[in-house]
Amino acid sequence: MKWKIIMILLAVSMIAGCVSENPDTNSTSASISGDVENTAEAGVPIDSILFMRTGALISMGNDEEVSTINVYDGGKQLVSQSVGERVKEVFAGFDWDQNVKYRFEVVADNNAVSTLDVYAPAKPALLNVDTIELEDVEPGEICKTTNNVEGVLKFSPDGRYLCIGTHNGHLRIINVVEGNEIFDEKISEGNIMCMEFSPDSSSLYVTEKSIDGFIYCFDINGTQRWKFRIADDLGSDLKYMPSVRKVVFDSDGNVYAAGSRYCGWVSGTFKYSARVYSLDPEGNLLWKFPDSENMDSGVSWIDATPDGEYVVFSTANFGKSEKWKDGTVHVLNGESGEELWNYKIPPLEPYFKSVSVWYSTTITPDGNYVTSLASDGRGYLFNNKEILQTGNSEPVWQKNISTPITVSGIPIYGSANYGYNVNDSIIFSVGSTFSKAKDKDAPIEHPGGNSLYVYDLDGNLLWKWRVEGYTGELGIADPYLVAPISQNLVTNNLDVHGVYVFDMSKNGGATSKLVNVYRTEGITIAADISPDGRYIAAFEAPARLEDGSVIGDYKVHILN
Repeated sequence: MKWKIIMILLAVSMIAGCVSENPDTNSTSASISGDVENTAEAGVPIDSILFMRTGALISMGNDEEVSTINVYDGGKQLVSQSVGERVKEVFAGFDWDQNVKYRFEVVADNNAVSTLDVYAPAKPALLNVDTIELEDVEPGEICKTTNNVEGVLKFSPDGRYLCIGTHNGHLRIINVVEGNEIFDEKISEGNIMCMEFSPDSSSLYVTEKSIDGFIYCFDINGTQRWKFRIADDLGSDLKYMPSVRKVVFDSDGNVYAAGSRYCGWVSGTFKYSARVYSLDPEGNLLWKFPDSENMDSGVSWIDATPDGEYVVFSTANFGKSEKWKDGTVHVLNGESGEELWNYKIPPLEPYFKSVSVWYSTTITPDGNYVTSLASDGRGYLFNNKEILQTGNSEPVWQKNISTPITVSGIPIYGSANYGYNVNDSIIFSVGSTFSKAKDKDAPIEHPGGNSLYVYDLDGNLLWKWRVEGYTGELGIADPYLVAPISQNLVTNNLDVHGVYVFDMSKNGGATSKLVNVYRTEGITIAADISPDGRYIAAFEAPARLEDGSVIGDYKVHILN
């Protein structure tokens, strides 16, 4: 599986587009101007230039002896890259701007020089450099996102490794720099739910939904260092198993995990059992919250500041929780596990009798602000430092993003899912449209459904993008966002599946920021981007249509 910029020449030539004397700001491919001396005596012939997010791919068409690659912007040299081997393509990393003419210079081993002047396109290209076929899985029914086949992806902080966790409990670790697989083994009898690397990339933490509900720690070669069992606290059976949906770290490598178990419909209510854990890098328990009992609400998400001072999470329940109230934002002391403050989000009556916060409560790295997104479509910002001083936990602002509206007598809402902090921006991700009327489907999509909303800390909407399908967890590598898109439950449009790439540094609205779209036949259930922005991984899964046919395969696309 060598994919160190190994491209099929035909594909590169097609994507590189037509040669032009003038820049074309609407093109996604390079425009070429100037003369090129493509003779053996003059130097190595340059066949094409393909601009990508973090640089450009220079193709010679055939294997050639190349000494050096140089790139210039006018009289300024941007790249001087030693090659010293026989190659067909070379990737040169540099920042580029659209509609600017760059000069590419290829120096042969005999010091002969070829040059090519190229106008940069409006948007970068996105190429599939490898596809990793995975095990056979039973396709989920496309009519519900909760039926989707599970799968998770994660790049390491140093950008060297990609880990793949599958629905059937297989773990694969791939070195994307060297292009080889270093570990492939079934580690769980359940579903792998979350994977996170330690800050120094030396350890991989994997969680599962299973009878045991283990948190595993592996070294980078796949050797298990330790595991921690949450079923000892939360209980377990074959029907209702515990899981850890999210783990995070502080800069010392301490682990914070949200453990939860749905226990079914018991005595007229939805029953949950949940706890939050703090472990040191060796797997020793530092504290758990609550200390002596389980919460009767679910906990799906957790976040912490890099210094470990604060840990935040929220609760969820499809019904009302008696003691540990549903829809409550909790902020803990990260060192001791002591609760510092909480805020109970009131139910949005008459539509909802309870509140659920699933995958959205986060805290800014400086510990100043906490964000949360209720599933009924309300987004919140809290000033953590001010609350600690005053004791008043009321939010700074609330946004009604995808709250219920009535269409043809049917109340509909956009199910709000994920929340993120990126620099000074708050990102809320809203999923599918649902009806609150019994036995009646949503007649149309909610205007706030299947969308990304980006706010500043003052609550001003910076931009919005309607993604036309269900958005999974975003992959983030500043300034890039990658969004995995699966099915649309209202329009049933099968053409929206894929990964969408946004560059938040671009000026203008969402259309300007959307720089790439890569389509998949099946639903795209997960995506991630390497910290340097060079690689994107997209997880495709099969889905069964209403007529019984199946679209897509269970595989991971490696994109550059």
